[in-house]
Amino acid sequence: MRRCILKPLVLRLGLAIIFFFALDAAAFRTGHYASILEPNSTAGFLQSFLWTERHRALDGPNQVLATGDSRIPLRARIANAAGTGYTFATIAVPGTTPRCWYYMLRDVDPDRKRYAAIVLSANRYDDREYEDPTDRDLDIRYLTPILRLGDLFEFGWSFPTWNNRGYAVGSILLKGTAYRRDFQDYLVNHKWRQKLVQFENREGGQARYNAQWGTDSLAGMSVDWKTRTVDLPAWMTDPGRRQNTADLLLRDAPPLTSEFAAYRRRWLGKIVARYRGTRTKLIFVRLARGPVVRPNLPLDEGGTLREYAAHGEVMLLDEHLFDELERPELFGDALHMNGAGGEIFSRKLASELRRVLGPPQGAR
Repeated sequence: MRRCILKPLVLRLGLAIIFFFALDAAAFRTGHYASILEPNSTAGFLQSFLWTERHRALDGPNQVLATGDSRIPLRARIANAAGTGYTFATIAVPGTTPRCWYYMLRDVDPDRKRYAAIVLSANRYDDREYEDPTDRDLDIRYLTPILRLGDLFEFGWSFPTWNNRGYAVGSILLKGTAYRRDFQDYLVNHKWRQKLVQFENREGGQARYNAQWGTDSLAGMSVDWKTRTVDLPAWMTDPGRRQNTADLLLRDAPPLTSEFAAYRRRWLGKIVARYRGTRTKLIFVRLARGPVVRPNLPLDEGGTLREYAAHGEVMLLDEHLFDELERPELFGDALHMNGAGGEIFSRKLASELRRVLGPPQGAR
């Protein structure tokens, strides 16, 4: 008797689960909903960069794409005006990590033949880092729109804590749960959302390309390393910002950890493996370290990136290439270059890439 009762219940439950998954897939897994995400949300912001790059008209095979976080100050417009014969673009998104970069590159370059070179940024070439990025839940929020069912185990189990593993797996299996708040907002403000998305698709990429970057400058600042005091410009009046800037400038060198080395081997290694055997060159650039550089920093030597370079799988630009830009007047805060610094960086990077890549294809 009990079996007779349980059998239809199990069947109905199974059908309900299948229907629920089918409904979620139809609504959120086709890619349509990802295209109408709130552009100012975490996922929507990244999607706008990827959408722009996927729809950018290519003017030939000599394309160079940069990826990284907010610290890479590449201005594609300035680099393109340098007359190198290469066309520059960027999908560098603030707050993204090497784990994000792998999936972002997969999204914009599914056939692995779009680019002559991909530039990846690094704070250092050795395996020193202040933060452990392995359990960063922000990666899940950024990547939900472009993750696939096939990423379930690799991406989900890349997080060391069960809390974020569950979050990652749930965001892949049932995207509707990750989009819940965005979907509620869309139902209430769908007309405004459509206009906002259309404007972003039409104007966003060009606006970012032509954007005037920040003019804040730390010119005139000084650091006394013995007393560990920082004298910042008078225009920086916010006490919290002043304290944060001083703390960043005075912090000790980052630790050398096996965990960060393993993280790099996993995610940068996947990028290396993805482009192995293709025409695309992978080029790492070490960024200018800051407006001032503390004395007696440990040498930037060894590490995962140099291992890949030794095997000819990536190219490392000279780690001292941008040392001359480590000046207060070229930075707007302790970590980020201002507009003036970005222009110099972009021209210098474009020139160096032209040197290491050689003449563009088709050049006479």
